[in-house]
Amino acid sequence: MFLSKVKIINKLTNFKTTFIKAGIIASLTVYWGVILVGTFITFN
Repeated sequence: MFLSKVKIINKLTNFKTTFIKAGIIASLTVYWGVILVGTFITFN
């Protein structure tokens, strides 16, 4: 019983870590995309 609870907790923390990493990568991509688009619009 205890071992199954530990496995569930490990899976949840692994899922949280993956979700946080994906969120950081997505936010950085959007951030740099806005900077690049703004730069191209300004030069045109």
